[in-house]
Parts: sequence; C-alpha cells; structure tokens
Amino acid sequence: MTSDSRTSIKDWFERYVNRYRNADGALPAALELKYRHSRRVADNARLIAHMLGWEQAEISTAERCGLIHDIGRFSQHLCYGSFHDADTVDHGRAGRLLLDEEGVPSLLGDDEWQKISCAVEYHNKQVSDIPHDLSHQAVLLLNLIRDADKLDIMDLVINSVSDNGFKELPEMLPHITPGRELTSEVIEEVLKTKTVSVVKLRTVTDFLMMMVSWFYDFNYAPSLILAGDRRILERIEKELPEHESIRDLLSDVKILFKNNAEKIESNRKGK
Repeated sequence: MTSDSRTSIKDWFERYVNRYRNADGALPAALELKYRHSRRVADNARLIAHMLGWEQAEISTAERCGLIHDIGRFSQHLCYGSFHDADTVDHGRAGRLLLDEEGVPSLLGDDEWQKISCAVEYHNKQVSDIPHDLSHQAVLLLNLIRDADKLDIMDLVINSVSDNGFKELPEMLPHITPGRELTSEVIEEVLKTKTVSVVKLRTVTDFLMMMVSWFYDFNYAPSLILAGDRRILERIEKELPEHESIRDLLSDVKILFKNNAEKIESNRKGK
C-alpha cells in the first residue's frame, strides 16, 4: 500500500461524507457525530496498533479501517432516521456492501481489502456471531477495530451523559429513553453472561451498564491502558445509580482491570 493509496482512502471518505452535507456545508447533527466518531476511531486504531508494535503498513491499515468502519451509518440514518440496527439494517454488512459498490477495493490490495472488509462487516457483531473461518490477520484487525470503536463510544457517551444526560440519544436510538432507571433484564444478563443484548437496552443507565460489560470484551492490553488513562470506568461509575448488583459488577470489573494492569506493568518492566 503506497502513501498515495492511503491518501485516496481518506479522500474517498471525505467525498462520500460530503454527499450528506446540507447546502450550507453542514452535516445533520447525528451524522456529524458519526463523522467525528469515525475520525477518532481511526486515531484510536492507529494508537493501539502502534502500542502493539505493529509494522507501519499494518498501522496504516488499522487507521484506514477505523476511518471507514462505520460507513454504513450514513445511508442508514438517511433512509431510516435511526442508528438502531434491529429496526433498520445491519450497518456493518451494509457498510461492506457499500464499499464494494463504491469501488473501494480498487484502492486497496486484495489482502488489505480482505482484512478491512471483514472488520467493517463484523465490527458490530456479538462474538458468537463472528464467523470462525476468518484468516488470522483478519481477526487481528477486527479485534483492534472493535476495541478502538468501544473506546470512543465510551468516551463519547459518558461525556454526553455528564454534560446533559445524553439528550441526543433518543434521536439516534429511539428505543432508548434518557431515564436513569435500570432494566432488570439488563443487569441480569450482564451478571450472568458479561454481555448485554442491544435489543434489551431501554434507558441511559442500561447503555452505561452495557459499556461496563465491554471491559470483559477488550482484546488488547493497550486498549485497557487507554481506558485507564482516560478514567473511563471511574467516569461511568459516577453516573450510575446506587444498586447492589451494580456495585457487585463494578467490583468485579475493577478486579479484572487491576489484574490486567498488573500483568501489563510486569510486561513493561520485563518481568
């Protein structure tokens, strides 16, 4: 992959997004959010890949993939006015098809397209729904993009909740309300499976609980380092209601985080 090809992907992304701008050049608020999210996920992906010691070509691939991972969101919102996949389309699958239709594979080598297209298609899937026959290299990139995506969503959501209770959430995901109640099914599922089905989310608190469960799903140590540096768990905890089950979950995640942090520090010191 040449530097010209890297520039071509970025240029293509900007040209594609520009199709959704109003006459004054502004994007609708929800799409502006996704545009900025895409750029930050690209930054996260580049940073994680660098911290993992990947080769420069692999770092560049990670950055490009982060930039276009959510490309399916733009047409999804235009057509349906929502980012709720269950009621609209699978934005990962739609994104891969769109990239193919737009001729993006021609901007990439066959090997890079295979890895990036898999990451785009499966980045939003539950682990149990990801095919088992993906190549090793495709899985490495997919796992990195999933981490980079989660890190930015966590940061974005907790900032919005802290600022205004995430008033934008119902516009993007109409099935979720700004309420701070905790849905019993959500906490039961988290405690039992360490995951949450998006279809069960009803309130902002449910969304926050899903983000807590993501700490069990990080694939790479640098992702935990970045989450710790950004104080994501502490910031989420401040916004959660007092609840025995929540305390138990947070305690468990803190132990998980501490154990992983100790392993990371040991590795850093060469022990």
